[in-house]
Amino acid sequence: AHLGYPAYLMTILGVWYVLAGLALTVPGFPRLKEWAYAGLVFNYSGAMVSHLVLGDGVGAVVGPVVFLGLTWTSWALRPAGRRFDVAPGPLAVTLSRARRVVYCACTALVVIEFAVGGVCDILQISFVETVMTRLGYPGYFTVLLGIAKLAATAALLIPGYPRVKEWAYAGVIFCTTGAIASHVAANDIGVEVLYLTIVTAFALASWALRPTAPAPVREAS
Repeated sequence: AHLGYPAYLMTILGVWYVLAGLALTVPGFPRLKEWAYAGLVFNYSGAMVSHLVLGDGVGAVVGPVVFLGLTWTSWALRPAGRRFDVAPGPLAVTLSRARRVVYCACTALVVIEFAVGGVCDILQISFVETVMTRLGYPGYFTVLLGIAKLAATAALLIPGYPRVKEWAYAGVIFCTTGAIASHVAANDIGVEVLYLTIVTAFALASWALRPTAPAPVREAS
């Protein structure tokens, strides 16, 4: 409440925390673990920035900073079986012609939506302010969200960097599904929910159809 967020966000974050905990606990599934780490980093850094924006002082950010450090440490030191290994350099274009067309179309739509949406969020245009006020979010959150959207857009556009793209896709899905859950929780179900569902579908299609590079072969020691 002090940070200005709606009470129902606690439930959304709680569900995400449980899912992240399960993803990090269950053996295997390295790509799923990458999303869990991404979500935790986004959450703790967002909490840290929120406290700083409100001028809460150093004491208020100790918790988020500590858990952010623990998350980064766990990610950096995770064993080989928990790593999402990708070859360095540009991604290999291994898609068929039809699949490449669908991938490019879905990615373009997601990039346009997040690029335009990010600018609108940062500028806090009247439509954005109206929607966010209706959902109960503080005004400064739109700026944080806009910066994150533009960062994800850049990550999806720049060639190579498959792990960064994995985090970008995770952020896109967290953003759209979180927005859908917010509208539902605020009893604000309308055309926005349908539109966000469509964007989520395009983002998942782009992620599923993306060109990949083979994982590096580990030599026997």
